Amino acid sequence: LVMAGEMTLGTLVGFYILAEMFLAPVGRFLDFADKRQALETDLQRLQDISRAAEDPVFSRRSPESRSIPTFNGRLQLAGRLELRDVTFGYNKSRPPLINDFNLVIKPGQRVAVVGPSGSGKSTLARLASGICQPWSGDILLDGHPRDEIPEEVLRRSISMVDQDAVLFSASVRDNITLWNPAVPDDVIIAATRDACIHEEILLRPQGYATRVEEGGTNFSGGQRQRLEIARALVGNPTVLILDEATSALDAATEEYVDDALRRRGVTCLIVAHRLSTVRDCDEIIVLEAGVEVQRGTHDELVANREGTYYKLVRSG
Repeated sequence: LVMAGEMTLGTLVGFYILAEMFLAPVGRFLDFADKRQALETDLQRLQDISRAAEDPVFSRRSPESRSIPTFNGRLQLAGRLELRDVTFGYNKSRPPLINDFNLVIKPGQRVAVVGPSGSGKSTLARLASGICQPWSGDILLDGHPRDEIPEEVLRRSISMVDQDAVLFSASVRDNITLWNPAVPDDVIIAATRDACIHEEILLRPQGYATRVEEGGTNFSGGQRQRLEIARALVGNPTVLILDEATSALDAATEEYVDDALRRRGVTCLIVAHRLSTVRDCDEIIVLEAGVEVQRGTHDELVANREGTYYKLVRSG
């Protein structure tokens, strides 16, 4: 129209300005509608939590009681872990991911679970830690079901280090102790030394008072994993579940942490992709699609050249 002389350039520019002035509020209104919908969803989730009844396991100990809960006269479990005929899946309309699985770990033993991606290794770790509940079968600790054991005893006895490190916007000390001021300094230092992170914390100007950014963005991936390991060790657990907990560590650091865990004598269930970390385990279980296909020591499994474990070793 401008080229044809039917509209001036000023009229065209003015039209675009008016169109922008009209469309901008419409765009903001649509954006507000999306945010409002997201806000409603968040508020519903918050209400679900605030209105939910307290989990019975946290009601076992009355507020008036000053006694420290024990189990069979012990503050902690001895460290025996057993999965008996355990079946589990994430969707009951589909076949289970883990089917009739059995495992016994004696106190102080180290058992590894290996296998291709998606084989159910992390699911097994979540079942053992109590994050997931089996469809059928039993998970026994010191020969007893979880619901027979006081929650405080379970929390003092079992720790898990997940493959995704979770760190909070707080000091290094608070991240390790989870804001428990009663944890002595020597216990914290022992945990960080065994996690091979103590010296690196001291290199920071504020040491253990160093502020950790949300998600631990001011720490490397290996440092974040070691802080998680220190957090798990600070309670001196008797059962430790490691789900790819050292995947970001170099070989020397990984060996140091492994030796420290062995000295502690803690029962370990280790989920690993890097097979170099599990060679000295008392038993190695190989999973494929949730099914156990091999079980034995490293030497026994690697001797079978047709087995899955040998193929994993060769591919690694």
